[in-house]
Amino acid sequence: SVSKSPIARGRHLRSEAMAESAAPAPDDDVPFDMAQFDQVLALPALLLPAQRVGELQKVGKLKELFYRRRNMRNVLPAEGENSAGFKLMVLQPGTVREALPEAAQQLLDSGVAQFVTHEMRVGYEQTTAEEALQQILPKGVDVPRGFETVGHLAHFNLRDQQLPYRKAIGRVILDKNPCLKTVITKVGSLSNEFRTFDMEVIAGRDDTNVTVVERKLKLRFDFREVYWNSRLSEERVRLLDQVAPDDIVCDLFAGVGAFALQCAEKGCTVHANDLNPAGAAAMRGNAALNHLEMSVTNLCARECVKMLGGLPALPARSTPTRVHAIMNLPELALDFLDAFREMVETRKSTLFSGSPVELVVHCHCFAREKDNPDAEIH
Repeated sequence: SVSKSPIARGRHLRSEAMAESAAPAPDDDVPFDMAQFDQVLALPALLLPAQRVGELQKVGKLKELFYRRRNMRNVLPAEGENSAGFKLMVLQPGTVREALPEAAQQLLDSGVAQFVTHEMRVGYEQTTAEEALQQILPKGVDVPRGFETVGHLAHFNLRDQQLPYRKAIGRVILDKNPCLKTVITKVGSLSNEFRTFDMEVIAGRDDTNVTVVERKLKLRFDFREVYWNSRLSEERVRLLDQVAPDDIVCDLFAGVGAFALQCAEKGCTVHANDLNPAGAAAMRGNAALNHLEMSVTNLCARECVKMLGGLPALPARSTPTRVHAIMNLPELALDFLDAFREMVETRKSTLFSGSPVELVVHCHCFAREKDNPDAEIH
C-alpha cells in the first residue's frame, strides 16, 4: 500500500565524539562498524514476583512509564541469586520512585516489590532508523525527515549534503523496514512531458516494478517510467465523492489509472487518457487486473477531447448526462482549458457527437496565495 513514512522517532543516545568518529567516508559508506551502536543502559525497574506482573500491566499510568525500544521486551525474567519466580518491569530512563502510581507504591511499601537499577545492553538491532542515522551521519548532515513508500520501494528526495552518504541511508532503511526491498533517491527534477525523473537505486534490488493497493484496487506499474504521487490519494477520494454511478468520467491526465479505476468500480463510464505510453499501458493492465472496464487512450489532452467529440451519441435521457473532465496536472492544466473554449462560448457541448451533457471540468492548478487563489489563477 501507499503511504508517506517518517523516519522512526527515538531517543537520541549518541555523544558528539561518537558521531564524529563513526561517520562513514563519502562514497565509501557501506559497510559500517556495528560495534559503534553497542551500549549498556542503566534503567530503573521494578523487581517483583512473576504472579504480580499482570495486575500492574493493567495500570494505565504505569504502562506509560514502561521502557519501549525496538526488538526489546520491557518485562524480563530476573537474573541472579534467589531470582527464581521473579520478573523485572523495566521503566523509562529517569523514572523515580515517587512518579510511580499508587498500585506500584503499595507493593514497594509492603516489600513485595523492589525499585532497582537494571543494566540493559542495546545494539544496532535495537536502534530505530533515526537513531542509527544520527549515529552514522557526521555532524552537520541532517537525518532525512521521511520518505514515500510505493509498494516495496522507498523513495527519498535526498539533499546535496546527504547524497555522499546515500548508501548508508539506504542500508539502514532496508534493515529497519523488512517490507521494503528497494531504496531510491531522486537525482533530477520533473523536467519532461511525462513528469518522470532520473533516480538512483541506493540500496536493495534494482526493481522499480511495484504493486500498490488503494481502496482495495491493485495498481501495478514501473515507478521509473510513470508519474506517481501517494499524496494525491486524498484528493482522489474527494473527487470520487462528487461523481455519481451513472456519470461519465473523462480523466485527461490519468497516470496509471488510480482515479479512473475507482470511478469504473463505482459504476461510471470511464475514458482514461495519458500522454505517457507507459502510463497508458499500465492503465490497460490495471483494468484487466481488477476486472474493470474503461477505455484507454494515449493522446495529448486536446486530442483526447477531440476524440471524445467523435464518439457515438449518448442514449436519450430526460436530463443531460453529467460528464466530468478531470484535469489533475496542476503545473499545466490551465494551459489545456482552451480545449473546452468552443463549448463555453456556444454553451453547447461538442462531446459525444453533440449529445446534451452537463459538463463539469475539474481543473487543478498551483496557487501561492492560499487565502485568495482566484486572483492569481484568473
